Amino acid sequence: MLTTQEKTMQRVLSVALCLLVILYVFPYVWMVGTSFKPDDELFSGVSFPQLPTLVQYERLLVGYQAGDITIEYQYPRYYLNSVFVTTVSVLLVLTLDALAAFAFAKYEFKGKRILFWVMILTMMLPVYATIIPSFYLFSRVFQWVNKYQSLIIPGIVDAYGIFLLTQYMKSIPSELIDAARIDGAGPLRIFRYVILPLSGSALGTLAIFKFLGVWNDYLWPLIMIREEEMYTLTIGIAQMQVRQGMVVWGVQMAAAVLATIPVVILVFSMQKQFLRGFTAGAIKA
Repeated sequence: MLTTQEKTMQRVLSVALCLLVILYVFPYVWMVGTSFKPDDELFSGVSFPQLPTLVQYERLLVGYQAGDITIEYQYPRYYLNSVFVTTVSVLLVLTLDALAAFAFAKYEFKGKRILFWVMILTMMLPVYATIIPSFYLFSRVFQWVNKYQSLIIPGIVDAYGIFLLTQYMKSIPSELIDAARIDGAGPLRIFRYVILPLSGSALGTLAIFKFLGVWNDYLWPLIMIREEEMYTLTIGIAQMQVRQGMVVWGVQMAAAVLATIPVVILVFSMQKQFLRGFTAGAIKA
């Protein structure tokens, strides 16, 4: 039985959590509401449209006539670019990080401890410290400006992902690997049929983190991309801000709402894997 003081504290915490949820959710609700407003309601000060309309979405996807000027956005192209870059990046990160974590967790080799801690130290470097050398390498040496490679290759190995998966894979019984070896399985077969199926939660957690990081990345694509047909969503939405000498709030809010749909679907569909993998890695650490 809870005491009166404990019940009071529980109610206070519940109210505080509800207020925090409202605080975080309200900007998204306002964005969705604004995307359905006609032009004359955009600056009305109300969160929800009085006369909901899809005109902002129509302008975004089809284009519209403003006087003698036809305004069109390449939004589907931005979306396709983001989907491609994010999908390839996530798949490569999951594969390479899992292989590296498997080696750190289940194999002994010379320099393993030093290599692992050097990798951990790279997590302490701020991203801004590596921007200039990275830009020089990929723009001058590899000539990858306006190339998909410049958006994918720099992030295909993630130190945090290797650390997370290593801590998780250490909890997998080594007896399973020994049994697979006795049956004649090699390292790659053990990795494919023993380690990966048992690491689903940790891989799901890493997939969410990497997806959000690549999908929402703005700075690096802004540096490496010059042509509009190569824009990702973050750059495309930012660049469509001013048209006709004015901020197109309605169209921009519609673009932002559509851009959040994959994120919302991913997070809600993988909640259990995320929480299970995150707590498992934390406990093992």
